[in-house]
Amino acid sequence: MKALFRCDATAQVGFGHLSRCLALAEALRLEGVAALFAGQFDDNAQAKIGEAGFDCAALSDPVNTREARDEVGPILSDGAYDFVVLDSYQADETYLAGLAAMEPALVAIDDFRLLAEYPCDAVLNFTWEAPELGYLDGPALLLGPNYLLVRRTLVERRAASAARERPEALRNLLVLIGGADPKGLTRRLVQILSEAHTDLCLRVIAEDTDPMKALVSQFADGSAALPRQPDISDHLAWADAAVTGGGLIKYESAYMGVPVAAIAQNEGQDGETQVFARAGLVYDLGLADAVSDTDLAASLDQFLGKAALRQTMAARMREAFVPDPSANAAQTLLEAIGR
Repeated sequence: MKALFRCDATAQVGFGHLSRCLALAEALRLEGVAALFAGQFDDNAQAKIGEAGFDCAALSDPVNTREARDEVGPILSDGAYDFVVLDSYQADETYLAGLAAMEPALVAIDDFRLLAEYPCDAVLNFTWEAPELGYLDGPALLLGPNYLLVRRTLVERRAASAARERPEALRNLLVLIGGADPKGLTRRLVQILSEAHTDLCLRVIAEDTDPMKALVSQFADGSAALPRQPDISDHLAWADAAVTGGGLIKYESAYMGVPVAAIAQNEGQDGETQVFARAGLVYDLGLADAVSDTDLAASLDQFLGKAALRQTMAARMREAFVPDPSANAAQTLLEAIGR
């Protein structure tokens, strides 16, 4: 069997769509499904795809720039693909219908149920609120965190990381906004942390580490500013707590049992982070454009200073996820589309 993954990944778009597609492709590979990635990919994204052991077809334009048949029709023309997996906020009903009109089955990875209808064979939405979003009958629905798409390295490290008793007095703090940081949140957070928390061992992962080095040097021995990592499992397993962006990375942290505080980069992330916070799985730092440095510092003090809050969160995380949600998603999808 073969699957075509259609997503984009650049510094502008971010890398969350690619990361979760890679997670699903890795799980499908365990079921005997080969995968090709097609999209607008920058050099970093193409490297990630190659490191995961998959091939890619680089397209010149983002999703829905052209009609679906013109965009991926030449790839699908030989009839070699059994299904297509689409993951993009740019896709609308017309684009989905164009993909669905071609022979392979169509799976849409979704977040916010922004479309009025989903003309496809299956919808996968692993967000916490997905079961309450009111998807219409039609496609098979894989909804909620039992279908969380996480990379195999996280699955392999999850049991030990989630079981680890993280200390009441924090030492190791990971700062990782996610695949892209267009608002400069990494530097903003580290600057705020440097005013009151230099006793911490800080590990910062960022696209550009040079502006971070002087700031990070103020923290405890062992602190470091690191470039983007192909595998974050070691860093999450190391962390006593994490400060992240409001996208996929907060889910990955929670899955690994790492108490996490998240700052949203946009309104979509903000609303979804609020839902995740009500479930007890993240400490909500607010929307980046709306929260002042003073309020952000106060929230960070609260999160870092309250051991009971973090311990309660870690306990909730241990019970909230199945051991291998990516494999669960792959197996259920194959059953749903009858392949």
